[in-house]
Amino acid sequence: MYRHAVADQLIAEADNPATRVPKPRRPASTRRALPNDRLAEINDVAAATGNDPELDLLILRLHTEKWTRLGKHLPWVARQGVTTHWLRHTTLTWVERNFGYGIVREYAGHTGKSDAGTTTTYVRADLHEVGAALAAMTGEPHPLAARRQRDLSSARQYQRAA
Repeated sequence: MYRHAVADQLIAEADNPATRVPKPRRPASTRRALPNDRLAEINDVAAATGNDPELDLLILRLHTEKWTRLGKHLPWVARQGVTTHWLRHTTLTWVERNFGYGIVREYAGHTGKSDAGTTTTYVRADLHEVGAALAAMTGEPHPLAARRQRDLSSARQYQRAA
């Protein structure tokens, strides 16, 4: 409210009492990009349950209430609190991994001067990607890299089918 009052020149910035109150730190986001196999599970359950599964598939990204139903069939969805916004993380991670940071920043609409760090919250690496990087760097197999390879293989199959 005070920010708006300052912006509308109803009060001076120096008279804004909100600037003197320390803001608590925000906890780190638990949102992550979904691996391809998890995204496929969501789509499979959405296509096989509910009153209009075809419509659900078309507008999956717009319906947060679907996550309760999906959580009943996929316990990890309920446990992790997966929401529609996780699909944004998944999409932006894919764009970044395939086309680079500059492209994903534009794709996400993070084009302002202060948005540079915003994109990084969407493209964090998971443990499987770090394992794959270590395996590639050392030339030695790593147990976490196997899942990453399966995800990449699934993504290629999905792209060929589309």
